[in-house]
Amino acid sequence: MNFAFSEQSTGSREEIVTSFKRSLRILESFFAMVDSGEIFHSQDMESYRNVRKDLRSSLVHLLVWQRPRLEALKGINWPYLQLRRRYSFFRGSAEESSNNFERKQALLFVALLPFPEQWKWLLKAEQLFCNDPEIGTFLAKERCEVSRKITKKPQRTYKLRHFCQVLKKPGLNEKGVLRIFSLPYLFVFQTQLLKRLSKRYVLYVEPPMGVVFRHAWWRYFSELEDPCIMGVGSQEDRSFFETQHGVVVVPLAHGDYMDDLDWQASAHSELDKDYDIVFNATFDDMPRKRHNEMLNLLHHPLLRSTRVLFLGRGEESHVSEFTRRVHESGLASRVTVKANLLRAEIPAQIASCRMGVHLSLYENACRSVYEFIRSDLPCVIPSSMGGMNLSIFNGDTGMAVLEKDLPKAIAFTLENRQQFRPRQWFINNSGSDNSSSKLNSLLKGFFTEWGYDWREDIVPLGSSGASRYVQASDYRKFRSEFEWILEAFNTLKHHKLNFSIE
Repeated sequence: MNFAFSEQSTGSREEIVTSFKRSLRILESFFAMVDSGEIFHSQDMESYRNVRKDLRSSLVHLLVWQRPRLEALKGINWPYLQLRRRYSFFRGSAEESSNNFERKQALLFVALLPFPEQWKWLLKAEQLFCNDPEIGTFLAKERCEVSRKITKKPQRTYKLRHFCQVLKKPGLNEKGVLRIFSLPYLFVFQTQLLKRLSKRYVLYVEPPMGVVFRHAWWRYFSELEDPCIMGVGSQEDRSFFETQHGVVVVPLAHGDYMDDLDWQASAHSELDKDYDIVFNATFDDMPRKRHNEMLNLLHHPLLRSTRVLFLGRGEESHVSEFTRRVHESGLASRVTVKANLLRAEIPAQIASCRMGVHLSLYENACRSVYEFIRSDLPCVIPSSMGGMNLSIFNGDTGMAVLEKDLPKAIAFTLENRQQFRPRQWFINNSGSDNSSSKLNSLLKGFFTEWGYDWREDIVPLGSSGASRYVQASDYRKFRSEFEWILEAFNTLKHHKLNFSIE
């Protein structure tokens, strides 16, 4: 069982295609071994460890870095569906096999791969096999990754309102609602903190990015007094969450709560537009955001005269690197780069463009896309983008298309821009007021189902800014709740970090 493969491929197009095919073969060979009954014929522990390692790497390669190719050839859901079809076999072996070796191997398969109920099995594997080298390595790597995320942050003191938000106070037989919209890994491995918060609040969490199968540490959010409510944009992520215990999902997150603006984008006529396309994404994560692919699109015959504005925040070195690529691509006359503008300056920049394009590999209800739509710009994205609710793309807002169809879709949108009505769709269907009202109804239903009273509605949610409160008075209204949360954090000395209210 030799499935050797590295997690992320780089190199020429031919090398990347070869790596993609190798990843598919690794999964297909595994599925064939399961179906033939040969999967447990070996008694070599190391070979099973290698199989699981190679399967995990291949899944990351396909479901993260090669999403467009996977969608075109097999479909994004193909790996999940194949694992789901074989889950009963592994579950039966993990629960009922009389062979201790086989029972352990089956349990490790369902614990370390994105099978249904993976988190339940991983929690069990932690208890039973904490001294096993494979589980130990997995847990150590997981802890190291979370610590790395925290350590690389420049600050050592965090304001609570920068990553969580009280939406509703608790009362008699009525829990409050606590929204966690950023830095969720601050809570990871702090099970006592999570359980203490869960006694007072129902947690509503928005994973910062999609493709949640990679982040098995979410399992700690699934052991609370009440199910954790996960806000995820894409059907792919919702389907995965729905196979796990201890969580419920809602199709509302981040960009859905975009505040409306007190100005009319329509005041900018077509003659006032300085650019055809706006591409708004951080320069600090260009491999995921795919700035290079946007430059490549500009060489397509259908787009050879388009003018593009690149917006985004980023370190000076990364902005300079991208600017160099623009010049090397011969696109300096058609591409403008404006980095690290103030947030208040962005809407006017977007209004100077005719449409938006976003090419990221994965997100979660990406705010940039909603910002385009709010500003009356139709938007085109690849339908392989993880974390996006594809149902928001329609005759009013734009298109989500296969990678190969992007040039044609972008050209069509530019030529027929007047037939789209993105801002009208936003006003009718999205934004803070609409989405907060939808979330309120969903939460009220959960509270009723779980036997809690509901006497007071949640406050409006925003999608950006330090506190995400639409009304500053709401933060002051919940001051005593933040004091309680601060005490909970400070009781559990957390990662040698400090937390504050102001």
